[in-house]
Amino acid sequence: MGVLKMKIYILHIMIFSNIIFYSCDFNDQSLEYEDNLVVFGSIVANFPVSDTVSVSRSASILEDIQAQDLWINDASVYLFDDSTKDTLHFFNVGSGKYFPLPTEPSLENIENYLNYIIQPGQTYHLVVNHDMGSIIATTTVPNEMNITSYDMGDYECPDGTILPTSTIDVNNLDNLSLEQLISLSQNPDPFISDNNINVDTVTYKFGDCFTQSFASYPMFAVDFEADNHKTVKILSYALDANKRGLEPLDSLSSILDPDSGGFFDYNYNNIRDSVYINLIYDTSIGFRIWKGRYRRDQENTPYRINPWQWNVETAPTPIMWLYFDYYGLHLMTFRSTSESYFNYFSGDPVGQNIYLLPDSNVEGGLGVFYSNYSSSFLVYVRSDE
Repeated sequence: MGVLKMKIYILHIMIFSNIIFYSCDFNDQSLEYEDNLVVFGSIVANFPVSDTVSVSRSASILEDIQAQDLWINDASVYLFDDSTKDTLHFFNVGSGKYFPLPTEPSLENIENYLNYIIQPGQTYHLVVNHDMGSIIATTTVPNEMNITSYDMGDYECPDGTILPTSTIDVNNLDNLSLEQLISLSQNPDPFISDNNINVDTVTYKFGDCFTQSFASYPMFAVDFEADNHKTVKILSYALDANKRGLEPLDSLSSILDPDSGGFFDYNYNNIRDSVYINLIYDTSIGFRIWKGRYRRDQENTPYRINPWQWNVETAPTPIMWLYFDYYGLHLMTFRSTSESYFNYFSGDPVGQNIYLLPDSNVEGGLGVFYSNYSSSFLVYVRSDE
């Protein structure tokens, strides 16, 4: 085929393609926007309701309104047990927030609240009524969340070094009540001592082998029956995150304290003063890529969001450096979540595509109502000094 004929051939293809493309009728429709109720809430097996339900309304992108003005404070919110038909009423306790106890509860309120225990395997309906309309969201609570320690064997570092991994006790808080968990979180050291709880220690190390990616050296691993769960949500809660102390010394630092010498100036004020002393502090580029920049309070003191959380769907799960932002005692929780949680996060919950909504189980509205079954344990993270 000559050059001229080839050009004519390509031109015909282009013309034909354009005709086909522009003659296709996609039946695009301009959808009329309508305000919707937006509801988020969750419940945990074997405990009273521990999470507030948030209620707001959606807004058109053309509407000039502040986010705080979208909260709804005059809705009727209640939880309905499908098996017993028992109902739990929620009270407005803040901007768009609802909880089964009012701000000043009566003895009857407290008794009703404590007696309404979320049962594994049961189905619950969250109902919200408002002048805008009514919504209902349904979740079936997972039956169990059994976790065990797992031996990952030896780990090979990028430089070829072979290191053994650790196994720890991940069942040291089995069968604790809500009151005991609250007591633990408020005053962990006496609780651990009084109840003779075994807490294993792992060491947080820096370097190419330890703090590079999700594939870095695992401090330990946790196993569970992955086929029995949709999505497992892992929370790492640092119980010693708020402990304060003087910024740590650093003999190589050019920032000097007249009494102590060089130190890490966490808050960039050239003064060795009080900071969150258990914060794992690293401003290297690699660390920043994976962890992001530190948040800072009004005094420019760095901190991290606590707890840190992540979703997994496979097991065993290696627990590496990314799960920890602080040294000290950690309450780690593995939550088997309901199908509604799995479906929601299978959609687009973080809004990467503004034209794609997450898969919601809120009938007549937006958001998600889910349930979970939790198993927790304690582990201590120490500095490699």
